[in-house]
Amino acid sequence: MERPLVVFEDDRVHQLYPLTLTRPVFDLICGIFPLAEKLRLGLAAARGGKDPDIRFHTRAYLAPGTRRRLESFSGLAGGQGPVSFINGRLVWDDSLFAAIDPAWVGRYMCGGSVAWANVPASWTGRLDGLAGAPLGSEVFEELPVRELNALLVSYPWDLIRLNGEEIERDFARLGGGVIEVDLPDGVHLVNEGAIRLSRGASLSPGVVVDASQGPVSIDGGVTVLANASLMGPLHIGERSIIKMGARIYGETTIGPVCKVGGEVGESIMHGYTNKQHDGFVGHSYLGEWVNIGAGTDTSDMKNNYSTVRLSLGGEPVDSLERFVGLFMGDHSKCGIGTIFNTGTIAGVCCNIFGAGFPPKYIPSFAWGGNAGFGEHDLEKAIETARTAMTRRDMTLGSAGESILREVFELTREERLTFFRI
Repeated sequence: MERPLVVFEDDRVHQLYPLTLTRPVFDLICGIFPLAEKLRLGLAAARGGKDPDIRFHTRAYLAPGTRRRLESFSGLAGGQGPVSFINGRLVWDDSLFAAIDPAWVGRYMCGGSVAWANVPASWTGRLDGLAGAPLGSEVFEELPVRELNALLVSYPWDLIRLNGEEIERDFARLGGGVIEVDLPDGVHLVNEGAIRLSRGASLSPGVVVDASQGPVSIDGGVTVLANASLMGPLHIGERSIIKMGARIYGETTIGPVCKVGGEVGESIMHGYTNKQHDGFVGHSYLGEWVNIGAGTDTSDMKNNYSTVRLSLGGEPVDSLERFVGLFMGDHSKCGIGTIFNTGTIAGVCCNIFGAGFPPKYIPSFAWGGNAGFGEHDLEKAIETARTAMTRRDMTLGSAGESILREVFELTREERLTFFRI
């Protein structure tokens, strides 16, 4: 019987809010793929292309929105050897194969967190009581310890810092450069061997794809309109549209079915997000179904060049980074001409508008701007989400609605504190 692997969320998942309010941590994108997909591809490559038996452990309220869940740990106990638990914050690297002994029962630690644990099969039944909640390090504390040189993302800005390098790794996993489309006259490819244009992509005359600083990957169904300039390392997901004259700089990932214009650099956008017009977004991470109003700009560096401090759930955190932009949760919107300060965090289902800088921390379901905020009515927020998805022939469904209702309750106290300040 093949040994199962369990990718789990640990008790630091809140440090990646608001991005992980609506998705498991292992579904965060870094490079071309989400973290879980990197793991699957790496393990499959080591097994001659055969997919591993991967199960997923996530928070209970997210389970309706994902098919990747584990209903019972006790069901894993049928194997003869230990069961491997892999932290969902792990950024997979093929060098880990040599560092991990699958037969050793114990835990591999990285930066104070369990990165990988080989757990006796006899433990799996007693873990059932922890189903639906993040697993803390104390769950594995009886196991012997080895240190592991690995990457675990701890904060949203880690994903931005690693993104360029991860695009290059993932590009190699895809097999490197290949041109599967006929290009019209006037399209300019720089370092063609590092460019991947999948079948069904369309590039208009005047487009420049520059892979001299890193690879460029463009999925099928992508449309790049005239005079757009694309620099690598860069990935653009299927059926996205890059608007006329857009300037997309390297270390950027654009998910599927996005519309992107203006200036974007060193940023990650999940699918179904629009930033169609002029304005700058840099060193930022935008969730799904986000809409950025025309002329919106994000600051990503302080005037005194010091490291950027942010507020996570009301607690100050020094990012230790000099370039940090905006982190915005799913289904949030901002009006035309919005100006975001360096290191701004906006939660899920926010509606932000008005002149001046809004606060650097905006909790989920907040409505307003620099002049003041109120609570975004839950039913109206759900209806807006439903309408936005219908426009792309998608449905929110009962699972998506349930998640938004849970996030509303989870973040209620944050809003009350925010409104009192």
